[in-house]
Amino acid sequence: MALETLQSYLPVRVPSREDFMLNTLGAAIGAVLTLLLERLGAIDRWSRVRSRWFVPDARGGIVLLLTWPLALLFPPAVPFGLGQVLERLEDAVASQLEGTPFLQWLPVRAVELQPMLAGAQMVCVLLGLLIPCLLGFCVVRVPWRRAAVVWMTLAVGAAVTALSASLSWGPQHAWAWLDLPTQVGMGIALVLALAMAWVPWRASAAVLLLALGVYLSVLNQAPEGAYFAQTLQAWEQGRFIRFNGLAQWLGWLWPYAVLGYVLPLIWRREPKN
Repeated sequence: MALETLQSYLPVRVPSREDFMLNTLGAAIGAVLTLLLERLGAIDRWSRVRSRWFVPDARGGIVLLLTWPLALLFPPAVPFGLGQVLERLEDAVASQLEGTPFLQWLPVRAVELQPMLAGAQMVCVLLGLLIPCLLGFCVVRVPWRRAAVVWMTLAVGAAVTALSASLSWGPQHAWAWLDLPTQVGMGIALVLALAMAWVPWRASAAVLLLALGVYLSVLNQAPEGAYFAQTLQAWEQGRFIRFNGLAQWLGWLWPYAVLGYVLPLIWRREPKN
């Protein structure tokens, strides 16, 4: 009932009896599955796996790693290019201030945003894959397990990006995003991530902060293309997996959430394994 009440605040959703029944059924199924998993010992086994793979205070890092594939469902202008919000933010602020004297307070660029070059695209792809790997290094300490995180990150990232492209342009275009700059960026990211699997975690966190700064700066210096804007219209009108904008917001905010997580982490004492 509470969920149906909250949905009334979403402009595109209307609470209904069918929604209430389905939500209740889903909650009941989830509760039964949770009890079943607890009886079968799956939750205890997950706790043991978690204690072997991750540091004790890894909850925030695990949540960010698990939400990274969901953020990739929202089709970025550049493969793995999450956090491209500058142009949209400027347009949103300008539209809100239109007709007011405060509109003149907005900074005006001397030069308009220019299309991204192939080299810049390669850098964004490289850093877009390296950042979740470095985030994993902050919560996983054993080098061989870090190497496994690298391979899993590459495989999951490529699979989800292909799924997003398939939903956006059709199954025949699932791998259309895998052009030469993307391939080179992915290859370099794989080599660098595997090489850094033996680097101390605090150094990984420092490199992660540097990578985030360069990544967001380069990505937000490029505009969204016209063809990409048409693709976004399909998503924002609800044709695909958008969960009332959740995937879109994850795609915008995920790198900034990582930034907020890593900044205090880098000043902590060395955690125990």
